[in-house]
Amino acid sequence: MDIFSKLKNLNSNFKEIEEKDLQFIYLKNLYFNIKNKDFYLSLILANSIICYQLSSTWERYWEEFCNYFIINEINNIDELIEKLSIFIKASKWNKRFVETKINRLNKLKPFLDTFIKNQEKYYENMFLLNNDLAKVMKQKNTQKTIVFWVKMFWYWARIYFDKFIEFPKEISIPIDSRLTKIYEIYNNDKNLTINDFYKNISYKLDIPLLHLDAIIWVNYEKLL
Repeated sequence: MDIFSKLKNLNSNFKEIEEKDLQFIYLKNLYFNIKNKDFYLSLILANSIICYQLSSTWERYWEEFCNYFIINEINNIDELIEKLSIFIKASKWNKRFVETKINRLNKLKPFLDTFIKNQEKYYENMFLLNNDLAKVMKQKNTQKTIVFWVKMFWYWARIYFDKFIEFPKEISIPIDSRLTKIYEIYNNDKNLTINDFYKNISYKLDIPLLHLDAIIWVNYEKLL
């Protein structure tokens, strides 16, 4: 069976599929086990910018992160940067480039001061968030880390605002090892880039790329 047929069979209710993602489950558990929820969209966004070069799967790292902040409350942006910096110094799964990551957090801080006043606006216009993050971090808005930040913000915002808003179709897919493997298995056109491969699937299934990413993530083993 080709990739379109397989994904079409999995596409009947992508909202439910995404809620099976362990990262979504851990974030939901964090939300319902903290007292001060005001700064947690900022916390998820800040953690997302240092979520690379891990020594575990993303799921295991986000579980560690959520467990830590269930018992370490955040009451302002300064405290958020401080406690997140302390966390990664002690993290079991995020030991690489710690000082570089702390510098990234400090670089993001001025944006978080503004972001916290505009959280719902950014949820309603995630392409704006995609572009603003890229400008702040001086990266392309299609870069994997930028797109991943938007995805993780969306997971949390769904819970925080208690409403479902689809991803904009303009936002790219964050290419990782799993998506690369699927591309290598199913792509028969040597001239087709990995990004165009997923854009074609997105268009044919009429589903935004970031929702497609979540479907593949949750069903990865079934697609191999």
